[in-house]
Amino acid sequence: MRDLMACAGDFPDRPDWIWLRWFWGGSTLLQEGVRLGDLAEREAGRLACLATPYAGFPGGMDAASESASEWLQVLAGAGVQAIAPACVSAWAGLPEADPEPVARLAELVVVPPVPGWETSLEVWRAVELALAAVKPVYLLDEGGHSPGKGEGGSEPEPDDLAGRWDTRAYV
Repeated sequence: MRDLMACAGDFPDRPDWIWLRWFWGGSTLLQEGVRLGDLAEREAGRLACLATPYAGFPGGMDAASESASEWLQVLAGAGVQAIAPACVSAWAGLPEADPEPVARLAELVVVPPVPGWETSLEVWRAVELALAAVKPVYLLDEGGHSPGKGEGGSEPEPDDLAGRWDTRAYV
């Protein structure tokens, strides 16, 4: 009979967040619903892997790279330096993003609430690599706005920016 920790290292080939929460939810390594300010307080000055979807992203690979670039700016403004496999792959003209080199180098993995993150193989692989290497994974709060957008997709008012995901709030 295998012990529970051995099973926790047997990640499914496809994203299965219910399985992940069952095995890793009680761990301090998997942090869900984290606000950017809390992430910055805990991890400022450390190198992160920004895990975002790439292949199959709504709008294509250019849109995936642009979305990842916006999140890189948000993280940098909060004091967390990151590398995004989606950006590296787009710059190289690759059809898929391989998170392995970045996830192995980085000290943590950050997953922003971008469209398709739950089903992305790239995001799943980055999370798997981090947890297997005993590195923290932060699933950012989905209550915030996407970078550059306020309520309803409009430009936010200055008072609306506190605690939101608007890029201008952090740079």
